[in-house]
Amino acid sequence: MVKVKLTALAGAAGALATLVALPAPAHAHIPLPVACSETALRTAINRANTLPGPDTLFLALGCTYTLTTADNPGNGLPMVTSDINIIGNGSTIRRQSAADFRIIKVSGPGGRLTLNNLTIRDGRSASGGEGGGGIAAETGTTLTLNSVEVSRNFAGATGPGGGIVSSGALTLRNSTVSYNISTNNGGGIYTFGTTNISNSTITGNTAKDDGGGMDTRGSLTLTGSRITENAARFGGAGIYAYQLTGTITDTLIRGNSAAENDGGGLYNRDSTLTLERATILANRTLSSGARGGGVGNTSSATLNIRNSSVTNNFSNTASGGIFNDGGTVNLTTTPVTDNYPTNCSPSPVPGCTG
Repeated sequence: MVKVKLTALAGAAGALATLVALPAPAHAHIPLPVACSETALRTAINRANTLPGPDTLFLALGCTYTLTTADNPGNGLPMVTSDINIIGNGSTIRRQSAADFRIIKVSGPGGRLTLNNLTIRDGRSASGGEGGGGIAAETGTTLTLNSVEVSRNFAGATGPGGGIVSSGALTLRNSTVSYNISTNNGGGIYTFGTTNISNSTITGNTAKDDGGGMDTRGSLTLTGSRITENAARFGGAGIYAYQLTGTITDTLIRGNSAAENDGGGLYNRDSTLTLERATILANRTLSSGARGGGVGNTSSATLNIRNSSVTNNFSNTASGGIFNDGGTVNLTTTPVTDNYPTNCSPSPVPGCTG
């Protein structure tokens, strides 16, 4: 009996020694509360960048974090180089300064930033920079916005993306991109990576060149969203799609205005794009030579439109609905009606008359 007890004790001691020898976790991922100040927010991001991610920052409820100086050249906040999740709690991060700088940049490769329930506003990227008045995300990064408003940001000369510029993986969910301005392309958003947008609104944005609402290249999945009341000097006031493979589903494209080029609602250039259950309504091109108030489609582009409608769009030069400049347009259960001055031209669009 004694031997058995000693053996049991020896086994327990060995197990205890094994437990003691186990290494402690490298990082417990403790949420980091952020007091309502510019300094506290910068300190929290810097700290999160040094820790193995993901790290979660909890902003103060309803706080306005006002950035009065740049943290580093061109950026109001430290660049994100790790995996950071910011819970906004209805807060706002804004620039209020005579100096030009965007709000935040995600640095690649490897930076990952998720924003939740907050507003990014009044950023201003410097002339001659890479753009992204509110947010910039480099190649090899991931940027995700959940219930975020990106509003009233500005991209200076040669820099696209008044609100957001991304060459990485961009995801928007339940978000709004509004009243941003670019002196280049992409008044609201400029992307040339992978873009996924769902249940979001892109409205009231302006581009000096193409893509008032968004200029997107690479790949696009857009669903359940609203692209409305955007303006561009040239084409694609709502959406400018260039060398893109994408789908647009259950989405409203309405009231967008292109001044000097084709495609008030959508300009499909050198892309393959499929629309399903989309409404292209009351868009317009304004100058005497601009065509395709609803849609412009170039010679090397393919556009498939299914179970959708293209109605009440306007241009000064035919056609007002779909201007197909030698490309391919396939209509399936899609009326193209009541567009001015004509519905479709000059290349044939099977299923479209007048």
